[in-house]
Amino acid sequence: MMGFTFRGKHTREFEGLVVKTVNNPLLPSKRIQRVNAMGYDGEYIFENGYSNKFLEFKCMLIKGTIKERRIRARNIASWLTGTGDLILDYESDKTYKVVRTVSDVSLILEQVVDEFNIIFEVDPFQYGSFKTFSVENPTSVVITNNGNAEADTLISVTGTGNVTITCGTKTTALNGVTEKLNLDSKRMLVYNDIFINAISKHSGDFIKLAPGTNTLNVTGTVSNLSLKSYDTYI
Repeated sequence: MMGFTFRGKHTREFEGLVVKTVNNPLLPSKRIQRVNAMGYDGEYIFENGYSNKFLEFKCMLIKGTIKERRIRARNIASWLTGTGDLILDYESDKTYKVVRTVSDVSLILEQVVDEFNIIFEVDPFQYGSFKTFSVENPTSVVITNNGNAEADTLISVTGTGNVTITCGTKTTALNGVTEKLNLDSKRMLVYNDIFINAISKHSGDFIKLAPGTNTLNVTGTVSNLSLKSYDTYI
């Protein structure tokens, strides 16, 4: 039976639960801003990233009495509370990041079958293989993003003084490094290992990996550089 795994639990673990995909958009919608200008026909459109996607599933409970199905439905509702990883059986090599379960799990009670819909709000992107490496005294590092979208990174730098990291057209600079610093491109944060803000030491870009092969060039006194990232797909 096709289904999905959410928060480490598969739909097959609920007796009699049958799942059908109602909507899984091919693309997330783009965030746009429309601006009207005097003397100009039409509108200026500015695009800025993507909005979250909404995945909808039709579900049926087909075994047991109404009372038994209602008990399982409550267990399902509890399981759906919160956020977590979502993996669909028909693309088991990709992970969706659920930011919230949108719909109420409202049952249509029948004598033989109960029906309800589940809607997950997820990140715009899907995530594949996890990549991590650590390099001592780096000057040039090559890493591949096997996805088809830019991949966020968590880069950790141990060194002293002024450090620059360049990847393609993006350059990040750290000034006056005295300890290990972590650069989180998704949240646009810089912090040390006890999570004290160090954004004042940062200037320039946050490094993201383009699809394909990426080369990180490092200058300055760096004793260790580590990087964590996922292959990222749209």
